[in-house]
Amino acid sequence: MNTADSFSLFVNQFSRDLSDINDRLALIGILYLGKKSFESFRNLSRAIGHYLIPNLVSNEKWIKSLGNWAVVFGCLNQIGYGYARELAKRKINLILIDQNQEILTQMCEIISSDFQIEVIPIKIDPRNFESLIPLEKTIIGRDIGIFVNSSCFNQECSYYHALSKNLIENSLCSNVAVFSLIIRMLLPSMFQKNKGALVNFSTKRSFLSSPYVSLFGASNLYTEKLIESLSYEYSDKNLYFQTINTGFLDDENLNFKNEVKLSRNLALYSSSTIQTLGWSSYSFGYWLNALKVHLLLRNFPLSCINFVYSRILKRKFMKSIENIASKNK
Repeated sequence: MNTADSFSLFVNQFSRDLSDINDRLALIGILYLGKKSFESFRNLSRAIGHYLIPNLVSNEKWIKSLGNWAVVFGCLNQIGYGYARELAKRKINLILIDQNQEILTQMCEIISSDFQIEVIPIKIDPRNFESLIPLEKTIIGRDIGIFVNSSCFNQECSYYHALSKNLIENSLCSNVAVFSLIIRMLLPSMFQKNKGALVNFSTKRSFLSSPYVSLFGASNLYTEKLIESLSYEYSDKNLYFQTINTGFLDDENLNFKNEVKLSRNLALYSSSTIQTLGWSSYSFGYWLNALKVHLLLRNFPLSCINFVYSRILKRKFMKSIENIASKNK
């Protein structure tokens, strides 16, 4: 065989191999495109089911069917107060639980006056479980249909070793122990009548690393895990469990100090959030909030997000130290 024939044979063989490679690459490309298309369709379906349909189909009758009373734990912030007002709009009577009697009384007067419903304030001391006895007595004979937990919005940035013993005890008792005990009080009646809803508010610190607010982040994760586990435990009952993650909603100025006033943005968020009740077990409350979280987590590694977020928290922490130092001068 001469050189020309050998070269021609080599070219023909190489062309056939190249054609096979192109076919395989094309198949891989089709499979990858199909995978991405399926994921996009699934995400779009979820978004429609979680945020669009709830805006078109009202859940007000279903909420009323659960019971004519709701318990809201953690009202000294705009999230809990906003959600309580949304329940009040639907003529659900309220039991509001928190640690500040003055603000609780003020809230009760405002909500009762605005919506003509019955509102009962209950002041508790998280480190004294006997303070829950008035709640236990209050729920007797009342048709409690909904429990809302909005207590995890109250830790400032600090080194963990610098946290006081009282603050750690108060945080754990409130966000873990009292939260769990209230659920334990309310579940028997819901279990018996085979209907009810438990709504838990959480923050981005449950899925992001949270230096300088580590206790806060761990408490958030506990509440999410408990709600998730209970949803499977009572899956054969007509009980509804939902976690609402506030995501990248600004949670720095949520707590009330002296005046009870709900901002326009938080009022909109609360209105959107209650519409998702009955439609999704895990929600970010508002479609724009969900879109921000989705785009961030889909396009950047979690380790990279944690690194950037920890730098942001560190900057806030150092700035707060500088402000305290300047005030003390």
